[in-house]
Amino acid sequence: MKRIDLDDEEMPESVLVELSHDEAAYLALLLGKQNGNDMNAVALGGARLGGAVYEGLTSGLFNRFYEDGVDGAAEAMQAST
Repeated sequence: MKRIDLDDEEMPESVLVELSHDEAAYLALLLGKQNGNDMNAVALGGARLGGAVYEGLTSGLFNRFYEDGVDGAAEAMQAST
């Protein structure tokens, strides 16, 4: 965890985390296997939140560096172990 920003009521508003390549690939793979009902069962609005994280990882990160997006990242993760 790099930083926690608090709102006016001293409640966490945003959290900045640092993930390794493998951790980010794992998170993207895990989220990609969930459906909206599963995500909503975990937390209210979970489908929206999980979708935003997944979209950020898959389109904003892995598709820039791997021809096959998150699948290419997963292959690289498995090759490194």
